[in-house]
Amino acid sequence: MKKMILLLTLTLLSACVAETIERRRPRKGPIEEVGFVDMGGGKIRYSVDGWGWFVSGRRRHAMRKMRKNCGKLLSPQIVDEYLRQDADTSYSGEDITTSLDKGLDHFKIAPFEHIVYACRPKGAPYEAPRVSTAAARAVLVVPSVEPSTAAVSVGLSTAAVQEPSK
Repeated sequence: MKKMILLLTLTLLSACVAETIERRRPRKGPIEEVGFVDMGGGKIRYSVDGWGWFVSGRRRHAMRKMRKNCGKLLSPQIVDEYLRQDADTSYSGEDITTSLDKGLDHFKIAPFEHIVYACRPKGAPYEAPRVSTAAARAVLVVPSVEPSTAAVSVGLSTAAVQEPSK
């Protein structure tokens, strides 16, 4: 019975994962007086599909991964955060052979929250995060046009233009 509860708990927690897209570890200079040559940072994403409890667990996992990447001397600061539809497919073992039989249906398109972060010294003042325009690029806004009863005719002519006489 205890093994079943443990297995069920591990199964539920496996849905609470975030993926690292890019990771730059902090690099110290050649001598201690130089400090950090590169503070580090990266990009991470997690799925926003599912129950709120799972999504908040994925976000917590993303924050843990960010703190782990920055180390003990630095803390992560979110620079940009945006929601985007990503295509996901399995590229491992037998999953790919079964999914390729489906054709284009082997791609799973789902919304993912992307977080871009930079490592900053602990206690340093936080910079205001940038407002992302990644989601706005996909939106096309067409202003409404009032219907008109007037007809418009446009013609092209190769005739010489005469200036009006005074």
